[in-house]
Amino acid sequence: MIVASLALSHGSPAHAQNAVDVGVLKDDDVKIVQKLLYPKADTLEMGAHLAMMPFDAFTFTPAMALTVAKHMREDLGIEGVLMGGYSLKNTRYNELEGPAYGVSPDAYRFLGSVMVDTQYSPIYAKMNVAGERIYHHDVFVTGGLGVTIEEAMQPDNSLALAPTLGLGVGARIFTGGGYALRLQLRDDVLREKRAKTVDTQGWFIKQNVSLVIGLSKLSK
Repeated sequence: MIVASLALSHGSPAHAQNAVDVGVLKDDDVKIVQKLLYPKADTLEMGAHLAMMPFDAFTFTPAMALTVAKHMREDLGIEGVLMGGYSLKNTRYNELEGPAYGVSPDAYRFLGSVMVDTQYSPIYAKMNVAGERIYHHDVFVTGGLGVTIEEAMQPDNSLALAPTLGLGVGARIFTGGGYALRLQLRDDVLREKRAKTVDTQGWFIKQNVSLVIGLSKLSK
């Protein structure tokens, strides 16, 4: 019996399945797609923000901003920005204005701006904080046009209405419940006409660089 079994097992060789050649697997053939836990497409985003402009040579400006954005796609949206603030004299301005120099710099005080920005968000990712919690976030850049109103800090208090080019980069950290913490660096470039210097220099280029932090709500 045992001999017969051995004979049968050796007498009928096993037939392996034909191998399928799939070729060489390239790196670009492998894609990892992360599920979006916080999608933005076809949502409305409304936010309130605190801002400051700490980089001006003669002023320090606290400000507040309201934003409304419509996200047409995950990576593309249009946003309106209404910002208001009030520039204060900094240490350098006070020093120049003091008895040692007796000079009032030709500085202009920020009062407000209205901007319409295009927002492009090419990056969506997640980060692990201290090995305890994972936060989902995206990174965006903005570019837009608008108008800024400022007034002279010298006694004449003349107003200037300046066409403005706005550029920025920021991040949106999703906290759940449709809310997101927003961090942004804005650089608004003004082409400002100053009435009291129109005879010597009619137009000035000025930059209002601001740091912005706020909270926004996304909803359908």
